[in-house]
Amino acid sequence: MEIDLGANAFGIDFHPSTNLIAAGLIDGHLHLYRYDSDSSLVRERKVRAHKESCRAVRFIDDGQRIVTASADCSILATDVETGAKVAHLENAHEDAVNTLINVTETTIASGDDKGCVKVWDTRQRSCSHEFNAHEDYISGMTFASDSMKLVWRRYPVCLYLRQSKVQSQSDFLKTNYFLLKNGRKVICGTQNGTLLLYSWGFFKDCSDRFVDLAPNSVDTLLKLDEDRLITGCDNGILSLVGILPNRIIQPIGAHDYPIEDLALSHDNKFLGSTAHDSMLKLWNLEEILEGSNGNSGNASGAAGDSDSDKDGMDLDNDSHKSSKGSKRKTKSKPNMLNSTNNFFADL
Repeated sequence: MEIDLGANAFGIDFHPSTNLIAAGLIDGHLHLYRYDSDSSLVRERKVRAHKESCRAVRFIDDGQRIVTASADCSILATDVETGAKVAHLENAHEDAVNTLINVTETTIASGDDKGCVKVWDTRQRSCSHEFNAHEDYISGMTFASDSMKLVWRRYPVCLYLRQSKVQSQSDFLKTNYFLLKNGRKVICGTQNGTLLLYSWGFFKDCSDRFVDLAPNSVDTLLKLDEDRLITGCDNGILSLVGILPNRIIQPIGAHDYPIEDLALSHDNKFLGSTAHDSMLKLWNLEEILEGSNGNSGNASGAAGDSDSDKDGMDLDNDSHKSSKGSKRKTKSKPNMLNSTNNFFADL
């Protein structure tokens, strides 16, 4: 099923418990749609959330609110039931906010175009931490809940939240990351179509490569389970991919343009996808994956370096730190309740 949004969508997210999907558009609007397997997408709400493009969208508070981030440097919280603005932080960052992620039930993180990551405590209604690990834009983030570590995308940077410090960083350019194999592997997409596999905590060099995935850029990744992920590429193709052993299990579908964002529904039944056009597509994964059960063992893709998903955890230590590490800035801002960081105060 699909629908024309009327403008390009930069970010999408599914409600955590009901059949709703939100889309943030390039014109600053937030759209909310209801879906069902037996019917088409129906728009429930349209909100002018930002003056400039809405780059990221996330449901929070058990789906009661939607948080959006914008190129106008602001972050907005909107009530799902009424569409009313609950909180509006006009100067959340000094630069355009590019990504959002749910860290815990009461914590979210945001990243901007100049490499700044902020962690927001929704209970204290404030920015609790701010980090500046590099000067390039943050394209996305992944959170390891068991170790309280945050990995953000563009250059893989591992941030240990409990100690409020950057633990390790890679100098290799990637497009996006996800954690698989119960947190032991970090899977990275690249601009040349190769997937790079890192052992958790050791980001200086990859331990494995999946070189035959796509001829062009792997623009986005989405974790399906601990052994499989979904890739969206520059050629518009969506594929189900197995990791260790590395293989293309089957194609899922396609857009006419490069893939922009992917999301899974609360029951993992539907895959949502957007591309560099105005189309939002929902794919019934239950029906698609039924046909892949007999093909899941077929290998399609070569590894530059063999690896195992049972290897031990390698951690970067002080002897591996580069000279750039001493120049990284790390700031901690507990309980900042000034007007700039008063995020969740009611309007």
